Amino acid sequence: MAILKFVILLLLVTANMHVIAKDELTFSTPPTQTKKNTEKLYRPIVEYIQKASGKKVKLIIADNFIEYSQDLLDDKYDIVFDGPQFIGWRIKKRNHEVIAKLPRKLNFLVFVRKDAGIKKIRKLAGKRVCGIGSPNLMTLGLLDMYPNPASIPTVIPVTSFNAALACVQEGKAVAAVVRNKFWHTRNAQQKKGLKILYEAKRNWPDRGFSISKSVDVATREKIRKALLNPAVKEKANLLFEKYKAKHFVPAKRAEYAPLDKLLRPIWGFHKRE
Repeated sequence: MAILKFVILLLLVTANMHVIAKDELTFSTPPTQTKKNTEKLYRPIVEYIQKASGKKVKLIIADNFIEYSQDLLDDKYDIVFDGPQFIGWRIKKRNHEVIAKLPRKLNFLVFVRKDAGIKKIRKLAGKRVCGIGSPNLMTLGLLDMYPNPASIPTVIPVTSFNAALACVQEGKAVAAVVRNKFWHTRNAQQKKGLKILYEAKRNWPDRGFSISKSVDVATREKIRKALLNPAVKEKANLLFEKYKAKHFVPAKRAEYAPLDKLLRPIWGFHKRE
């Protein structure tokens, strides 16, 4: 029994030494921008985190979402800034900790052509719906409403909410899924011939930072405090301009963890590990 306890203690000490010895951290974010723009937006934040943590931080930019998704599945990144669906998945499957987020709330809305005669969201099953290609949060929110894979809308992929609106206006689909704020800021002319079919009642948290449990506790705390410090504004000003924010705010595990389910339609993330 004494030998067994010694072996367990040795393994724990060895594992802890491995975490402490991690001097270089990796940072990434979804490839929604060109590499040049990603560098411009995130390099100052990476350098800020590096200075605050005392660790070297390497910015890794995936070429596309296939590469990015595979790297997430392989738990390649130590610090990640991305959407709530990915954060929820990493919390559940990779034991990441969410440490800070943008303050906005997110929600989705589905609008439909008035002449389509569709009055219930379930009637979109099998119909053509314009939406930003998965794993876009709004599109995933719509798909989550159809638990039977054989009875889901056919998503016509577009690159923006404006493109989704044009997609329906041009008759390529009967409906579109967009962020609710986008719809509510369109004018009457832009909404002509269209109506709201469904607006989600529950808000999601915005993009945030999560950090791997392989990073030691002291370093995680340094990074969390740095991101919540007003001094971050100087380095994150371009990011704040992009997402119409003024600061990062504290984030809680409980608000993100349930959102892992949104990634179930995405190959690789669908596995129940």
